[in-house]
Amino acid sequence: MEPLDTRGLVALCAVAEAGSVAAAATALSWSQPTVNHHLRNLERRLGATLIDRSPRGSHPTSVGSLVVARATEILGLCDRLGAEVALWRESQAVPVRIGAVPTVGARVIPRLHDQLQVRPRWQTRDEAVAGERTEVFTAALDVTMDEHAKLVSRLESGDLDLALLVSTDIDRTWIPATLNAAHLYSEQLHLCVPRSIGPIERDSHGMPDLAVLVSQTWAFSIDPGDAIDEVVRSFCLSAGFEPRVGMRMDDYAAINRMISAGLAVAMIPESSLSTDPDIEVIPMPLSACRRDVLLVSRSRSAASAGSRARHDPIVAAHDSAVAEVVADIRTVTRQWR
Repeated sequence: MEPLDTRGLVALCAVAEAGSVAAAATALSWSQPTVNHHLRNLERRLGATLIDRSPRGSHPTSVGSLVVARATEILGLCDRLGAEVALWRESQAVPVRIGAVPTVGARVIPRLHDQLQVRPRWQTRDEAVAGERTEVFTAALDVTMDEHAKLVSRLESGDLDLALLVSTDIDRTWIPATLNAAHLYSEQLHLCVPRSIGPIERDSHGMPDLAVLVSQTWAFSIDPGDAIDEVVRSFCLSAGFEPRVGMRMDDYAAINRMISAGLAVAMIPESSLSTDPDIEVIPMPLSACRRDVLLVSRSRSAASAGSRARHDPIVAAHDSAVAEVVADIRTVTRQWR
């Protein structure tokens, strides 16, 4: 079977994006005859018409649109392969793509990076062949900081290997069946209010009287499904009112400044508390109100299991790198358990 020339895929994607062969040629810095040549070769190879040409421009046919979707995946894998081989060649490192919600990432990733630097390198084979040079590798982090929902989506699609996410006691339904979640540690949540509000009474269990905050403006996350926001809403509803959301942001330093200025109240995790004297910090009962930090990964598929059964060296190296990162995440988060 004749091999597929990726230049035809590049040309097809360029035409689909630019809307004409001429515009695609300009974007690629190719000549129009070159673009047409690779398009014809691709159509011949696949046995289908992929481009509908008209005086108003050129656009993919129905079959062409399907090919564009696959071509995007293939070309993305080609780019990723080039980057991975370059990293492998230059530093004998295998990339591990990890995502994190910003507040957790800012706390964990720097320590994780330091831990990876001191960790002994690992070998891709269990035993070295006598007299033969054995490659030794380490993991390199490719970090993405983003909103919770986007990280879950990227995990499911395979764009991430791991993610550091958060959950609460009342928010357990967000984990799809295709993902595995392991508890790393829990953070106590604190109600933070302007000191000018005055003392807030607490019951025998340590729960503050939220009813006194009925007229206050709350700072919520940009993410509409944020776990801490759901905790706040449930407690406010129990106190007889719906919290009035006056601002949305995910920068806890900025939220603390708003609280200090008397413009907001908020529920803040232990790792992001301020020492500002104008902020009253009220710890919530840990048993009733906490934020769990989770290490989330994709379930192992039958395809990857098959690759491992065939002793695929790329899969073996990647699995070893992911295992290395997971072990070091557990090491650096042990201090907060």
